[in-house]
Amino acid sequence: MNIYGEQIPIEMKILSLKNRKYIKDFFCDNISIDDYYRKKAAVDNSSVTYLFINTSDNSTIACVTIACSAIFTDTDEQDVFSTILSAMEIKYFAVDESYKHIPYIKGSNLTLSHYIFSYMLEYMREISHDKIGASKIVLYSVPQAINFYKRCKFKEFGDTMYGDEGYYVKGCLPMYYDLN
Repeated sequence: MNIYGEQIPIEMKILSLKNRKYIKDFFCDNISIDDYYRKKAAVDNSSVTYLFINTSDNSTIACVTIACSAIFTDTDEQDVFSTILSAMEIKYFAVDESYKHIPYIKGSNLTLSHYIFSYMLEYMREISHDKIGASKIVLYSVPQAINFYKRCKFKEFGDTMYGDEGYYVKGCLPMYYDLN
């Protein structure tokens, strides 16, 4: 029997010390991301992690960690100042191995992963417009996810855009999504 994403009852929860049980069995096949969710995400005061829970068995389908950020832009003209674009950052987006590649509806190319990610983009758009006023969403894509993010309308940073240079983005491609 094939299962489709639309048949899975999903609830979004914010990860906390009290509900860390939901990530105990989470496995996205990336050791450092799995380690972050198990050991650090619930106490990371610089970000918020959202869990997408299958309420029929309390398994975690996906985790999305977001934070405030900025994109720096530069220009070749000396009389023009650099600008800082307000942004929200998707620090991590991870899907449990058992939920990857599940079609959302029969006969569609849309996957459950894509549905959850699209839902999160819309949720972030609401936060931006109602609460913080960010103009972009930024992320640093691992090489194997670049095409996924491009299908979700993310663009590569331009030649005059600069983002984070921390160790956790090494080997990743900086990308952004316009909220306006």
